[in-house]
Amino acid sequence: MPPPRPRSIVGPVILIGLGVLFLMRNMGYSLGFLQGFGRYWPLLLVLIGVVRLVEWAMARSSGHPAPCMGGGSVFLLILLIIAGCSVSAMNHSPNFFHFNPNADGLDAGDQWMHLFGNEYTFDGEQTAPLPAGNAVHVRCDRGNVTVNTWDQPQVRISYHKKVFTSSQEEAEKVDKATAPKLVQQGNNIEVQGYTESNGQKGVALDMVLYVPAKADVDINSAHGDVSVTQRTGDVHVVAQHGDVLLDQITGNATLTVRHGSLHASNVGGNLAAEGRLEDLVLDSIAGSAVVTSEIFGDTHLSHLAKGVVVRTSRTELQVAKMDGDLTMDSGDLNAENLVGPVSLTTKGKDINMRDIHGDLRINDDHGDISVESGSSATLGNLELTTHHGDVHLRLPSKANFTYSLSTRHGSISSSDFGGGSNNSSGGGSIASGTVGKGGSRVSVISDTGDIQLSKTEETMAPPAPPEIKVPKPPAPPSPASPGKPGKKKASDVEVM
Repeated sequence: MPPPRPRSIVGPVILIGLGVLFLMRNMGYSLGFLQGFGRYWPLLLVLIGVVRLVEWAMARSSGHPAPCMGGGSVFLLILLIIAGCSVSAMNHSPNFFHFNPNADGLDAGDQWMHLFGNEYTFDGEQTAPLPAGNAVHVRCDRGNVTVNTWDQPQVRISYHKKVFTSSQEEAEKVDKATAPKLVQQGNNIEVQGYTESNGQKGVALDMVLYVPAKADVDINSAHGDVSVTQRTGDVHVVAQHGDVLLDQITGNATLTVRHGSLHASNVGGNLAAEGRLEDLVLDSIAGSAVVTSEIFGDTHLSHLAKGVVVRTSRTELQVAKMDGDLTMDSGDLNAENLVGPVSLTTKGKDINMRDIHGDLRINDDHGDISVESGSSATLGNLELTTHHGDVHLRLPSKANFTYSLSTRHGSISSSDFGGGSNNSSGGGSIASGTVGKGGSRVSVISDTGDIQLSKTEETMAPPAPPEIKVPKPPAPPSPASPGKPGKKKASDVEVM
C-alpha cells in the first residue's frame, strides 16, 4: 500500500496571512483594515502559488509525489477569494456604499438607504418645559443631532426626517410610527428619536434642539454627527458612527466616539474621551484633557492650560501644559512651546520639538528625534532614547548642563560646546562632559544612529514697545475768564 501523500502547507499560509492582517489592525496602523485587505488580498494568492511551486519543485527533485491540498485548505482558499472579491467590489462602488478607510466597517449613507424605496421628507417641531437644574437626554438611532442654546425654560426640538419607502401613503405611516418624543423622566427630559427600535428601516432623523445653557446634556447617537455649542452645563456624548463637535462649553465634557472624528474647542472644564477616532482636534481647553483611544487619522492639540494625556496602542503622551501646539500622524510628530514635564513613548515616528520648557523624556522605538531649546533659563532635564534613528539636539549657547551621549552603531558630534570626552570603539561612540556650571542633565541614547549636539542662539523675549505719551488737549476756556470768549457781561447785553 503506497504511503499517503503529504499535505500542503497552503492552509497554514492562509491563516498566517490573515493573522498578520488582523494583527496590523489591532496594533493601530493607520491603513484601514477593509481598505487594505480589499486592495492587497491578491498578494495572498501570489504567496500561495509560490508555496505550491516550491512544494512541487522540492517533491520532483526528491522523487516524491507533490503534497496535496486538503479539504480545509481548499475551503479557506474559497473563503479568501469570496471575501477579497466582495471587499474589492465595495471599495470601487462609492455611489453604493460610503466607505470609511479608517474605520472597521462600512457606514451606510443615503445611497444605501435608497434600497428601501423613494425618498420622502417630513418636518416637525415639539416643545416641553424644563425646570432649572434639570438635564436633557437625547437618543437618536440615525441622523444628526445639533444642540443650541436659548434663554427659555423649556426644550424645543425641530426635526427634518427622511423616509425611504415605496409610496407616499406608506411613508406617512412610517413617519407617524417614528415621530420623535419628548418624555418627562423625573425632573429631566428625554428626547427619543427611536427610528429603528420598532423595526422600521430606511429612516433618518436630523434634530436641532434648543436647550437652556445651564442644563446638562447627555446624547447617545448610533449613526450621525453630533454638534454641541455654547453650554455652561456638562456634556456627555456617546457616538457610535459619526463626528462630534464641541465649542464654547463651560462645563466638563465626557465623550465616547467609536467611529468618527472629535473636534473640541473652548472648553472651560475637564475633557475625557475614549473610543476609536479618525481625527482628533483639541484647542483651548482650560481643564485637564485625557484621551484614551485609537487614532487612525491626524491629531492636532493646541493651547491646553492644564496639559493633556493621550494614550493609544502605539503612543503615550503626557504634557503638563501646552502654550503652543502639537500635530501628529502615523509617521511624524511636531510640537512647539510645550511646558514640562513632557513624556512621550511612541513607535515609528520622526519627532521634531522646539521651545520645550522644563523636563523632557522621549522613548522612540523607530524614528529620528530632533529637539531644540531656545532659552537656557527654561532648560530642564532631557532624556532622549531611540532604538533605530538619529538624534539632533540643539541647546542654547549659554546653557548650563552635563551631558552623556551613547550610540552602539553610529557617530557622535558634540564639538560645538568643546571640552568633554569622546570615545569610539566597535562601531559605537560615547561622549560626556559639562557645559558652563552644569545643572540640567542631558542623556541621549541611540542603538543604531548618529547623535549631534550643537548650539543655538539664545531666544530673547522681544522688548516691550516704548510707551507713547499722548499730550492732553488744552482745557476749554473758563466762562468767567476776562478777555476770553465766554458768557457775556451785563454791559455787553443788548437792550431790546
